Amino acid sequence: IGAALAREFAAQGCQVIATARRLESLDSLKNINNIIFYELDVTDINSIQICIQDIQDKFGKLDILINNAGIPIMGPTAEIPLDELRQQWEVNLTAPVAMVQASLDLLSKGDQPKVVNIGSVSGILTTPFAGPYCASKAALHCLNDALRMELAPFGIQVILVQPGGIQ
Repeated sequence: IGAALAREFAAQGCQVIATARRLESLDSLKNINNIIFYELDVTDINSIQICIQDIQDKFGKLDILINNAGIPIMGPTAEIPLDELRQQWEVNLTAPVAMVQASLDLLSKGDQPKVVNIGSVSGILTTPFAGPYCASKAALHCLNDALRMELAPFGIQVILVQPGGIQ
């Protein structure tokens, strides 16, 4: 989803800031104009602060923040290791909030600023062997609703995208 969004925004002439924990995962985007790359671990507040500070220094604003990072932990809920469950919640739920918090100043300076959270149809339709993933996305949907109401007075639109299965 992130790579497809980066390609399309770049094709529309937007300056795209693509991030990933491992920059090599963005290699398919390397030859596209209008895309710059940052290493970013959305579960590490220092990594977030370094990235946001660099964006502040280079651009001074942020028009759209897309929270796309997510991990699915699949299997019988009663058998999923708790450390994996915690990591999933950290990426799927805590990280989007951390990114919004760190980006508020930049978004407040953006042109028609938006936060886009990538949820999932799994946040509304629970399936077996995906319980924790479904729960993390359902929680993200609730946080998205709260953020939408809380940030509206500041002119920041908050949008939830709920895709189904993807290739």
